[in-house]
Amino acid sequence: MHFGFIKDMTSKNSNIIVGLDIGSTKVCAVVGEVYSAKNNNPPHSPLTKGGMKGVEGFSGYDSNIHIVGAGSALSRGIKKGVVINIEQTVEAIREAIQQAEKTSGVDIKMVNIGITGRHIEYIASQGVIAVKEKEIGSREVELVLDAARAVAIPLDREILHVVPSEFIVNGQSGITDPRGMVGIRLEAKVQIITGAASSIQNLTKCCQKAGLEVVDVMFQPVATSDAVLTRDEKDLGVALIDIGGGTTDIALFQEGNIVYSAMLEVGGANFTNDVAIGLRLPSLEAEHIKRGHGCSMLALIDREEEIEIGYSDAKPGKKILRTHLVEILQPRAEELFSLIKDELTNKGYHKFMNAGVVLTGGPVLMKGMDVMAENILELPVRIGKSAGIAGDADIINNPAYASVLGLVLHEAGESLKDQELSSGNIFDGIRSKMSGWFKL
Repeated sequence: MHFGFIKDMTSKNSNIIVGLDIGSTKVCAVVGEVYSAKNNNPPHSPLTKGGMKGVEGFSGYDSNIHIVGAGSALSRGIKKGVVINIEQTVEAIREAIQQAEKTSGVDIKMVNIGITGRHIEYIASQGVIAVKEKEIGSREVELVLDAARAVAIPLDREILHVVPSEFIVNGQSGITDPRGMVGIRLEAKVQIITGAASSIQNLTKCCQKAGLEVVDVMFQPVATSDAVLTRDEKDLGVALIDIGGGTTDIALFQEGNIVYSAMLEVGGANFTNDVAIGLRLPSLEAEHIKRGHGCSMLALIDREEEIEIGYSDAKPGKKILRTHLVEILQPRAEELFSLIKDELTNKGYHKFMNAGVVLTGGPVLMKGMDVMAENILELPVRIGKSAGIAGDADIINNPAYASVLGLVLHEAGESLKDQELSSGNIFDGIRSKMSGWFKL
C-alpha cells in the first residue's frame, strides 16, 4: 500500500516499529524492537532481562519482536473513528508518544497507524497475467496482484489493502499459494479494502503536526487479527470483535482472509456514561468504578457485596450494593451482544463462524463479558491475547493493547511479505529483509 503523502518504510533501515492506535477515548503508542534470533538480548529493552528465541506468532513467522515501551493519553478529538478536532487529537498523540519515548528510550519519528469506521468499503476485483517462465514465482504473484489492483478507484478513496481470495492456475481454482506451480495463465481474485481519503489524510495530518512521519495506514481489524487470531481460526471461520471506547468493530474471517466488516456505535464509553448517570457520578469516577467493580452479569456476583463510591475529593465516599452497579451494566452488555448477533445473522455469516468469536478491547476485561457473549451469540468465545511478542506481560497479555500490538506485528509481517515477493527464494528473502532490519 502506498499513498502519495506517505513515505515508504522499505527505504528505511531501522529495527524499531511503532504502532499508534488513535481511538475515540484513548490514544495508545507501543514501541516494538525487531531483533535477530541469534541475539537473545534485545539491545534497547528496559522491560525484561532476557529475550526470546523465535516465538511463533499468529502470523506464522518466527517472531522476534520485543515491546520496549508504551504510552497512552485520553483522546477527545476523535469520534467514531473520525477526526473531529485536529488540535485535541494532536495534543493526545504528542502525550502518548512522549510517554512511549520515556519508557522505551527511543526517539520516535515514524509510526504505523490503524483506521476504521463506516467509510471502509470493499471492492471485488480480478487480475490475470501470462506466465512467461511457465513456473510461477514470487514475481508473477506480485504482477497478478498489481493487475487486480488496477481498477477504477474514486478520487475520494484510497486503497488500504489488497486481499487475495484465491489464485487460479490454467483454470484450476481454489489455490492459496501458486508459487512453484507450472502454468501459462495465472489469475487472482481479490478484495480491495478502501477508505475515505479525507479520513486517512486527516489522521495523517494530525501525526505530521505532532512531528511524526506516517509509514503506513492499515485497516485496524486486519492488523489486530495478526496479533490475536490463529491461522486455523481464520481458515475455519472466526468473528473478531474489538470493543473500543466509542465503537465496536466486527471483522469476519473465512479461508484465511477477511470477508466482511462492520462497525457498531456502541463501546466502553456507553457503559461509563450509563454508570455516571445511574449513580450520579463524574465520568472519571464512573470509569474508575466500572473498571474496579464492574461486571456484566448479576449471576456472577455476591448479591450482598458492597462497594464504596465517592462523588469528589471534597465529599466522603459512601457504600452501595454492587448489584446497583451491575444492574446498570448488564442491560448495556446485553444490548451490545444482541446487536452483534443481529449483524452476524442478518448477513448470513453466523453459521459459518466455526471457530467462534474472539473478543478484544479494554471493555472485555469486565467480568462476565465472555460468558454473556457466549450465551447470547451461541458460539464459543475467548478473550484474545497477543501471541508472538515478548515484553511486559501487562501489555502483551492485555486485550486493551491488542489493536496497537497488531499494528506492530502486521508491519513486520508485511515487510517480510514484500521481500518474499521480490525474491525468488522465500528464505533468502527473509534473510535479506532482516539484514535491513537489524543493526549488526
